[in-house]
Amino acid sequence: MTKQQIEDPLKLKVTDFGPIVEAEIDLRPLTVFIGPSNTGKSYLAILIYALHQVFNSRINFSRRRYFSIGFSAIQKMSKAEIRVLLEAANPIVSVLESEGSRRLTLPRPLAELARLGIHEIAGGLSNEIARCFGIGKSYELIRHGRTNVMQIVIQEKSYDADQLLQQTISRRQQPECTSIVSAGKEILWNFKDRDSLFKERLISYIQYADNKKSSKDDLQFMAIEVVSTLFSLLLPSLLGPLHSPAYYLPADRTGVMHAHNVVVSALIASAPTGGLRPVDTMPTLSGVLADFLQELIKIDQKKRGMTRNDIAGKIEDLILEGSVSINRPPHINYPRFAYRPHGWKKEKDALALANASSMVSELAPVVLYLRHMIKPGNVLIVEEPESHLHPAMQVKFTRQLAALVEAGVRVIVTTHSEWLLEELANIVQRSKIPKTKRNGEIALREDQVGAWLFKPQKSPKGSVVNQVSFDESGLYSSGYNEVAETLHNDWASISSHIQNHS
Repeated sequence: MTKQQIEDPLKLKVTDFGPIVEAEIDLRPLTVFIGPSNTGKSYLAILIYALHQVFNSRINFSRRRYFSIGFSAIQKMSKAEIRVLLEAANPIVSVLESEGSRRLTLPRPLAELARLGIHEIAGGLSNEIARCFGIGKSYELIRHGRTNVMQIVIQEKSYDADQLLQQTISRRQQPECTSIVSAGKEILWNFKDRDSLFKERLISYIQYADNKKSSKDDLQFMAIEVVSTLFSLLLPSLLGPLHSPAYYLPADRTGVMHAHNVVVSALIASAPTGGLRPVDTMPTLSGVLADFLQELIKIDQKKRGMTRNDIAGKIEDLILEGSVSINRPPHINYPRFAYRPHGWKKEKDALALANASSMVSELAPVVLYLRHMIKPGNVLIVEEPESHLHPAMQVKFTRQLAALVEAGVRVIVTTHSEWLLEELANIVQRSKIPKTKRNGEIALREDQVGAWLFKPQKSPKGSVVNQVSFDESGLYSSGYNEVAETLHNDWASISSHIQNHS
């Protein structure tokens, strides 16, 4: 987990989105959504996933993409303007030459190019939202009863007057997206060993461009290389956590894990006659579910995820009491998942996942993702991590989610579990104990954890989202105690009636 992720979290604001009237949250290293059903917890989680899909480095913000953005902008500049741009990059390169964390200030020419890049790529956000939700147009998500627009705004918390982007989606117009990156914006940049090559390239480009005899074509080429290389270094700091790849584990993972083999078997069986039969109308999958299935299908056993801190192994040992494995029959090259309880020595005796308990099926994708895909700096979004888990196992799993955050993975969960919240409160409280006296127990600081309550209201109809802080007893006030009190009062009333009529 980098210093940037803690000091400069992003603020996400939405209005009239699905069932949500208004929400304003900070994306913390561990973000928890709580509240009644049908209040928009999954809506907001899927939106965050869509934002990551648009902005993460695996897909859009590559050096090649910024080369094309820089090319189109710099081609329109005069020779004098190009020299001003290169001169503006000089002090940035000087700061990059020093190791460690540094504050960088974006000069106006570079801030304008950053704005152009973010604006261009953010233009695809509306379509990505629609894909992730599995709908035709993103305007279908405008809150029912509202005929105007919904808005999505991303700001850096440290710079409330300076938003990265604002997406406005209307029923009547094309989605509008604006992005603002101010001159003078400070960026916290953390030097990494792999950045050395980029720095050397930048320095050589700028030194070459200082030659007064350079032609305009030479200067254009140098400027494009400088801009694309510079932003490949700085964008992770500018965009914060949104620059990281995200993985989404949807609700009902048990059903998906049980069904995917059946679906694939049916596809394989029908393949030889695919051109001979009329094509039936197939139901469409939401993007988050399609991505989840695709990630499972393409799991590479050789690729390793969280190897330094084997949290996947701890989940297997402490909760599953067995191991999850993958094998690929050579004739179809499609993964088959199995579970082998501890004590079963022969791999061939392992249970097909469909024959294992719902708890195993629910947590198997978590184990597989951690072991083969997720790395520090990535984002893991888990819907209802408590599903199919006994309360004692919910507590153990919560500890492992906190361990992931300690290891540098950002985690977002939606939950109805009071056990999860109470254990999370203990984990935060434990951070107030000196580290030497914690006996190795997991602890997270209060600023690393954010809990937000989705609360329904009647007028305007929908839910509002507010941060939940510790109450006087050191717990997150979730409203679950009201349910417990109602149950207790009912029990007391029933007991009283029984006594009076016995």
